[in-house]
Amino acid sequence: MTDPTHTHAYRPDPVEWTEDGREYTEHILGSIGASTDLMRTSPALAVRLIDEQLAAEGLDTPGDEDAGHRLRALLMCVTGEFLINAYEGHWAWSVDPASPLGGRWVVTGFPHPLGQRTHAVDVPGLADEAVNTPPARIVDIVNRAVQLSGIRVFVS
Repeated sequence: MTDPTHTHAYRPDPVEWTEDGREYTEHILGSIGASTDLMRTSPALAVRLIDEQLAAEGLDTPGDEDAGHRLRALLMCVTGEFLINAYEGHWAWSVDPASPLGGRWVVTGFPHPLGQRTHAVDVPGLADEAVNTPPARIVDIVNRAVQLSGIRVFVS
């Protein structure tokens, strides 16, 4: 149960969360010499370039807790931005009483090509799993997110 006298409750702001993730992703792209708008113009290429850079620098396997936190943030932001740009999703706050914050961030709202229901994806959870089972690859997180979301049409 939440303490009603607690005055410092977390207040999720999807617009701010989205802008922060976008700015961080643009910073990462700029730091590797790519165009900062590459995630909007060619999301798959942006993911490939960032993954290659992480692997080349050995940053896909964090050496300590601080490196793990930085990698988790990068994976979460880049994956979220990919899903937003490639699949028209958006960040949203999902109420979760089991969470210490009372909820969690998810990417949701994906249109389905056949009008079927899609599912919200716990991108921070996927990023956490990737950090805990290195090497962490954004493409693997994206593929898992697409699978969990149900946005792809598969024909047998």
